[in-house]
Amino acid sequence: KSRKDVSNFDREFTSEAPKLTPTDKLFIMNLDQCEFSGFSYVNPEFVVTV
Repeated sequence: KSRKDVSNFDREFTSEAPKLTPTDKLFIMNLDQCEFSGFSYVNPEFVVTV
């Protein structure tokens, strides 16, 4: 299977059109960072837009 395999997701979700919502930077800045304690995942496909 590929990294983009979605066979474990219901078609109800995979058939929906993608919708991006803008992030509220103030909301993100105020998130309790303790929620992410020990979290070390880094998306290998993340691209920084300059």
